[in-house]
Amino acid sequence: MKKYGLSLLLFILLIVPGCGFAEKVENSVTFASDTASYMQTLTAFGQEMETLATDAATDTQAREALTERLNSLKEQISDYANLQVPEYATELHQSIVSYNDKLQQGLDQAANNLEDGKAAFESTGIPETISQINGLLNQISQLIPQ
Repeated sequence: MKKYGLSLLLFILLIVPGCGFAEKVENSVTFASDTASYMQTLTAFGQEMETLATDAATDTQAREALTERLNSLKEQISDYANLQVPEYATELHQSIVSYNDKLQQGLDQAANNLEDGKAAFESTGIPETISQINGLLNQISQLIPQ
């Protein structure tokens, strides 16, 4: 009976730490993939901004679509802030979150500009902020296993 109990204890001691390791690896992969996907969304938005703004200036439906897109992006920013972050990526995540705060302010300004009939992205700082966030993309890509 002692032999069985000792074997069970040894098994638990070997498996439980391994499960924690597997969970850490999964969290790392999930974080890196979610962050890369989020950044791709920002990049796509940044590339489409001028076209969206031009269309919104002359078309009511395009203005409504842009407003929805801004709200969707604000929601994604909020979701990103709540990601589970591996310990080694905390600093990187915090950098992105601080840029996201600036981006959030720019998106609010863009929404106000649309309501006031101004050029949507005038004086919002959105392109610069997206560029700064994308500057971190190289660091994120190093976290994704190949």
